[in-house]
Amino acid sequence: MPDAASVADDSRQILIDQVKSHQKASAAFQKAWHAYCDEHGDGIYDPARHKIQLLEEFLKTAASKVAGSKRKRKEATGSGSESSRSRTRRRRRHGKGRRRAHGRRHRRDRRRRDHRGRRRRKGRRKRSRSRSSSGSSERSGLPSRATAIKGAERAVAAAAEELSRLKADPDAGVDNPAIDEKQKEEMDNGLRTLQREADAELQAQLEEVKEKLAREKVSRLVEAEEKLDQAISERLKEAEDKLRQEAQGRIDEARNLAQAKVEAIMADARPKIESSWLDQLNDLESKARAARAAADALTKS
Repeated sequence: MPDAASVADDSRQILIDQVKSHQKASAAFQKAWHAYCDEHGDGIYDPARHKIQLLEEFLKTAASKVAGSKRKRKEATGSGSESSRSRTRRRRRHGKGRRRAHGRRHRRDRRRRDHRGRRRRKGRRKRSRSRSSSGSSERSGLPSRATAIKGAERAVAAAAEELSRLKADPDAGVDNPAIDEKQKEEMDNGLRTLQREADAELQAQLEEVKEKLAREKVSRLVEAEEKLDQAISERLKEAEDKLRQEAQGRIDEARNLAQAKVEAIMADARPKIESSWLDQLNDLESKARAARAAADALTKS
């Protein structure tokens, strides 16, 4: 059974090891240990040189400080997160309101721009119509179509009114020939106006037909030119192929003729060459025999 001294030594060694390990793990713990030793341990930083009571008191003090700091940090973290969440909600609400207001302003401005654009387009169309009508009347020297139609309608209405009046009072028209002349003149003017308008419209249609025919003519000419270029290129290609074939045939024919001539020349020259070789061989043999005879004669003598 272990005695009390060995148990005390073991517990003291455990405390020493704890202090050393905590110093290695945390610089703050080491700083706190040095401060505690300066205050209560005569400035000795080695835990093995202190008593067990000092080590226990220091560890209890350090543990309480660590627990208090953790609790404060947790409380600070919780309150900070809560405040940050509330700030986030407030910012989101504020941002949504700003986005909604911005969207309303954007839609209102867009409606205003569309309305102004429609008014401008409507005004431009009116001005273009008035310019076209006035321009056509000024170019042709005739009143516009709307003016001519209105004048003709007025003349027809006046004639119908006069006719109804004459039907109601037949004798009124007989005694007043000036009215008949005036009506006839108005009707003639209306007819002339309608005739001029019809002529102007016919002239405009003729001009339009002429322009259309001119455009069609240009398009036809362009199409014909493209077809002509294509046909010319095809003909040129065919002619080039034909010329190449003819040239190749002539080259082959010339090569064959040259080869035949060379063969004929070689055939003619072969007998002559062979005969000249035979003559040379005979001469050499005769010279050799003469030389041999001379040599024999010399050896005998």
